[in-house]
Amino acid sequence: MGKYIVLTNKDTFQTILENDGLKPIETYHFYFFDSLKAKYTIAEVLDETIKIQLFENYEGKEYVNQIAVKFFEKFDTIEAAREELNEIVKASGNSNDSVNSKLVKSTELAV
Repeated sequence: MGKYIVLTNKDTFQTILENDGLKPIETYHFYFFDSLKAKYTIAEVLDETIKIQLFENYEGKEYVNQIAVKFFEKFDTIEAAREELNEIVKASGNSNDSVNSKLVKSTELAV
């Protein structure tokens, strides 16, 4: 079982990173046509029994979910998690060189 997960934050979908069972490692900003679409944070799982809290604002209603970390895809290394992020960028672009989309490492961790 891996020990790193990738968490997403968007305008309408927020993942709470403040959790004693998580250690945020690095955050990336995902741009599509120069517009910030999402922030991805690679986090180390320190406690396999934690729940990740998610907030969503959909059609004017707010939803809160707590999902057990066991349901998240896990990666054995930070490098494997980075490879997954690069696949997300490739899948969103119109070509292999991802002219329309890019992933930029942030100097600050998302919270």
